[in-house]
Amino acid sequence: MGEPTPTLVVVYELVDTDYQRMAEFRLTPHGTVTLVLRQPGCCPLAQGWYSEGVGIRTDARRVTREDGQVFMRALLQTRPMSYCRVVDESADAPAGSGTPWAASNPPWSS
Repeated sequence: MGEPTPTLVVVYELVDTDYQRMAEFRLTPHGTVTLVLRQPGCCPLAQGWYSEGVGIRTDARRVTREDGQVFMRALLQTRPMSYCRVVDESADAPAGSGTPWAASNPPWSS
């Protein structure tokens, strides 16, 4: 069996002292990806990924939203950031992964 594909990936940004849901990437049944922003103009990071693609850490290529499932998996492989969390909130996501606090911690955190 192949790697599971997330159908809902949410971007949380640190606002004051709490993470707030800012953007949602959804994989449609047709294999396309949509982006919904909490408010117009927010989350430039998510907007950039949607328009320009996501860089793959293991090589120099970029994966674009046209790549559908591969793009959704690539979102979860982005570099850890202290002000932003990328979380798989798909219905079949692993238990405990649906909160920004459960997302991967930056390597410098304890």
